[in-house]
Amino acid sequence: MELFSQKVKPSELEKGDHVYTWRKKIYTHHGIFIGEGKLIIHLVNPKADGLLHVSTASKSWISSGRGRNKEITTCAMSDCGLEKVVGSGVRVSCIDCFIKKGSLYRFKYEASREFLLAKLRGGTCTTARSDPPKEVIHRATYLLENGYIEYDLINNNCEDFALYCKTGLWSKDIGYQGRSSQANMVHSTKKEDIINNYVEWLKTAIPRSCLKRENKDLGVREDVEKVPVEELSSFHLNL
Repeated sequence: MELFSQKVKPSELEKGDHVYTWRKKIYTHHGIFIGEGKLIIHLVNPKADGLLHVSTASKSWISSGRGRNKEITTCAMSDCGLEKVVGSGVRVSCIDCFIKKGSLYRFKYEASREFLLAKLRGGTCTTARSDPPKEVIHRATYLLENGYIEYDLINNNCEDFALYCKTGLWSKDIGYQGRSSQANMVHSTKKEDIINNYVEWLKTAIPRSCLKRENKDLGVREDVEKVPVEELSSFHLNL
């Protein structure tokens, strides 16, 4: 059944699980389940995330400073929405606030090549091996408390964050980190080629994207190494 759906109930989660939820049925948002009252540590883009959280029993609005209002959503959990290093993008959310109106899924590790290719969309699995839950939670909580590398949609997104927490692996390639399987599904093609021969491009777009995702999967890459979370910032600066 896992091949068709990796959907899980909150009661089925175990500490250290890498979880995700679909946003607009287009892309997946990722985090690490740490327990402690059903909390998830995840990375958001601090420049784009306009949703604020407060632990009150009411809903209100505040000015964003650009002529628009931001919604403040309510949550009964005192830690929900907590971002210990302001502007880092690493925050804690309860399961309900994490999934919003969506569902919860468990990211699969040590997936077979067949399983990986059967999943036509990225952001669901990897052939890489996960570290023990204690190490996973240590990385996630350390990054929450001490900050993290700057968010980048292609090179350091929410899936990259969760993958690092689970494996401790970081790429030595400064030009293209590409650890996220979602980012690897994007196949770079010249705009003129798409316009001039759209039908032929469309026929090969999915196979080429799947091949790239397989070749760049975290579990088979040779340009990654284990980096202790306490040394991640200095390691990244020295690339």
